[in-house]
Amino acid sequence: MLTAVLTWFSTTIGKTVAKWMWFAAVAAAVYWKIHADGAAAERSKRIADDIAAQKDRETIDDKVRQMDNAAFDRELSRWVRHDG
Repeated sequence: MLTAVLTWFSTTIGKTVAKWMWFAAVAAAVYWKIHADGAAAERSKRIADDIAAQKDRETIDDKVRQMDNAAFDRELSRWVRHDG
């Protein structure tokens, strides 16, 4: 069986099929590498965005902790709509 396959690959058609299979394998490997690099870059960007958002939250929390009650109420009234 193995010799039949090897003999078939030594024919002109077999060589052509083997060449195209090799090209397809290389193309698939290149595609997979590009896809994996893009996914890694997206994960890195998402992590950087999460870190920046956490720093912003900490900065805001620090500012709020330092406010007295009157300043807190004034700031809150700028953001909350009062009906009544």
